Amino acid sequence: MATKEHSLYKLVPKEQAEAFAWSFEGPNTEAVLYPFQFPAIQPHEVRIQQTYFGLCYTDCHLVNQDWFPINYPSVPGHEILGHVVMKGDQVTQFQIGDLVGAGFIRDSCGSCKQCILGNDQLCGQKGDEHLIPLPKFGGFATHVQFPAKWAFPIPNTIPQQLAPPLLCAGITVFAPLKRYFNAKKEVAIIGIGGLGHLAIKFSAALGMRTTAISTSPDKEQEARSYGAVDFIVSSNPESMAKAAGRFDLILGCAHASTVDEFIDQTKLLKNGGDFVMVGIPALTKVELQLPFYQLVCRQISFVGSLVGSRQENYEMIEFANKHKIYPTCEEFEFENFKNAYDKLLNGRPKYRCVVKVGNATQTLKQ
Repeated sequence: MATKEHSLYKLVPKEQAEAFAWSFEGPNTEAVLYPFQFPAIQPHEVRIQQTYFGLCYTDCHLVNQDWFPINYPSVPGHEILGHVVMKGDQVTQFQIGDLVGAGFIRDSCGSCKQCILGNDQLCGQKGDEHLIPLPKFGGFATHVQFPAKWAFPIPNTIPQQLAPPLLCAGITVFAPLKRYFNAKKEVAIIGIGGLGHLAIKFSAALGMRTTAISTSPDKEQEARSYGAVDFIVSSNPESMAKAAGRFDLILGCAHASTVDEFIDQTKLLKNGGDFVMVGIPALTKVELQLPFYQLVCRQISFVGSLVGSRQENYEMIEFANKHKIYPTCEEFEFENFKNAYDKLLNGRPKYRCVVKVGNATQTLKQ
């Protein structure tokens, strides 16, 4: 049970709890149960009683301070799905009982340059309020409270146990694929994991000729079942050399482990091609060097992409529902959250972990 109290979320005896969260009290520590009461709901907020939530390796990076320091206790989690059980008096787009989902972005100002341009996921005016899991409580909980602006209606035709990863992994790969979309393009997806398996599905459904690139030869049949028309084993130098200069777009869903490996990946681009990176390693593990000669003389670009805008989220949900694009998931009960987190941190889930909340609030109060 939790011992450290968050300044906003009152730690209470379980009998008095409005909700329960899985909290981390330091880096590389085990999750502890945190019974709590919410701060008063704000006029623009909704409170969600979750049915399922997902786990993402980003949560592990945040908890363990792989990117930057954080304060504890911390409740990460940004793959949120559930029903609206409370809403502020300014919230008009949702009614009590509506099924909604949310992802990595907590709020945006709506008035800065990026928001006006439609890139509200890049809003720089909200500071600590910008991201769901920091510094406020995120989705590893029975209930979540956050601004309604970044909640999205979820169609009942999407299976609830498969919906949460779409709000993170789904939008992370859909948004750049849609931005760079051209039906004549050849696309390569690097990495067939939590991001990559969805990227193959979205790219193929968009109508682009899609090739999967993996270090694992045994993933070829699976990749083709997702829509890949070709498969390259990146650890095979002959296969990589044969594919040089072939692709208009590369989506990096798994990061290179060495500078040489990264350079080899960029050689797969056509002149004028784009390399979009969405997977972020721990900063202490990999430090890549950009191939400046290729960048200039071949006029290729190397860019990053952060999840997606609100509009892109709406489009992704509609597209996934229409084409029945769902993640492959392993399911865990709320009480077994530690097993799910350990599987994500130390194992190899196929390919996402989701937690069923069910009646956990009532059960844990007993």
